[in-house]
Amino acid sequence: MAASAGQAASWKKYALAVATVLVLGGVVLFPRFYNNVAVVNPAEVIRASDCDLATAACIARGEGLDVTLGVTGTLASYEPVTFIVTVHGMTPDAVNIEFEGVEMFMGINQLALVPDDEGRFSGTLALPGHAHAMTWRARVLLYRAGTLTESEFIFDMK
Repeated sequence: MAASAGQAASWKKYALAVATVLVLGGVVLFPRFYNNVAVVNPAEVIRASDCDLATAACIARGEGLDVTLGVTGTLASYEPVTFIVTVHGMTPDAVNIEFEGVEMFMGINQLALVPDDEGRFSGTLALPGHAHAMTWRARVLLYRAGTLTESEFIFDMK
């Protein structure tokens, strides 16, 4: 009986070691398999200046690249807003937008855009809000051939 109990304890230690190796291996290898986007010039972000999305589309200009962000509908908290991105100077494979509150954390707000036949990308999202106007940062992420190009738009929303 004592030998059987010793074998069971040994087997449990072995199983625990194998499980630990598998978990750690998954943590190390998972990003390599599912995050194979190379960031090109991560310190360089194309920024739009003087962005007032409530009145007109905003343009971020870089070397040979223009990214335009516009909206249809009323730009208001808790209201569905359609965001439209147009890109000149490259043809992205995919476009996403990450929204973040500038003055306060407003949760994770991500939007994957869908291409249309005219070269635009669009998607609809209702952003959370506050009792007063808030400043938001929209990071437009352009993916093409395993690379990422980022543009940034800062705007106010009531």
